Amino acid sequence: MPIARLRATLDFLLRLAFFAAAPFLLVLVAAIFPVTGAMVQIAIALAAFFTGEALRRLTTKSKLVKLALSSQLQFEAYYRAHAPRPFLYYVLYPLLFPYWLAVSAARQEFLLFKGYTLASFGLLVVSLIVQYVRYFPPELGVREFLPIAAGTFAVETGVVLMFLMPIVTTVVHFHTRKAPARLAALLAVALVSVSVAVVRLERRRDPVVSFATRQRVDLRTLAKPRAAEAAQVAALRAAWKVLPKDKTDVDHDGKVEGDVLSTTQDALVGFYKNDEAHAFDLWSTRRGKVALLILYFEARGKKDPIWLAMDGHGNAIHDAKQLPQGAFNAMWRLTQ
Repeated sequence: MPIARLRATLDFLLRLAFFAAAPFLLVLVAAIFPVTGAMVQIAIALAAFFTGEALRRLTTKSKLVKLALSSQLQFEAYYRAHAPRPFLYYVLYPLLFPYWLAVSAARQEFLLFKGYTLASFGLLVVSLIVQYVRYFPPELGVREFLPIAAGTFAVETGVVLMFLMPIVTTVVHFHTRKAPARLAALLAVALVSVSVAVVRLERRRDPVVSFATRQRVDLRTLAKPRAAEAAQVAALRAAWKVLPKDKTDVDHDGKVEGDVLSTTQDALVGFYKNDEAHAFDLWSTRRGKVALLILYFEARGKKDPIWLAMDGHGNAIHDAKQLPQGAFNAMWRLTQ
């Protein structure tokens, strides 16, 4: 096999592996962090390249459209004049930070993508402002919001650098080389990857709780511990009222679902925000002859879980020693 053909084959296999893994990871990341801006920019970048001629005709008819699509047209024009670099360069792009600022040609390409990064950042800022207004006050303020926003921004930036450039330059590479079969194969693999990721998320017993939601549950509980406990007590009492005597909403492992769980989470909304309330789970167990319901929010890292137990007489239980041995490990496994 000629060296050039071997290199082309290895290059395609590397891209194939990336397109199998990257969309899968992107869907999982999007379930935890709001990276809508980055995903929108990927779609716009691809659309700009495939419809370059149509976009150019559109911009001649409207100055407003021309202004809105100027960065997309620059992107499309640049890659028609300059072939993309080797694929591995874009895969490792975040690690080459000094290089693409110091070298003129690499800096030009970076500045081209910077427009997409800034657009993603703008969408993210708007999204974060909406999140702050809807989900933080009155218990939480700017001091609690800023670390969460910073973490979200870091992930969004990483997504743009790690996913946008390899995906877009790959499409450009095969499109300009007139290799539609290979491009179609990559896009098909990406579609399968996305489908598998979505199916896995849908089949989870518990929905994925976002990074921001987890942080807010902890922070809101710490900010107003008495109000948080009152909400938890009210939720457990509501659960006991609607728990069927035959416990049809209780699974074999003690996890409570169905109408009982929904009623419990709805009762929490009086204090917690809606997405925070739906991050709590309910577990049914016994200690000796005493039946218990345990409201539970799983811990991550070194944090302790947020929990409260209650017996059928309405007595709240705060002491972990009054729970069955291994209760926390069992509840943690149910949330995975």
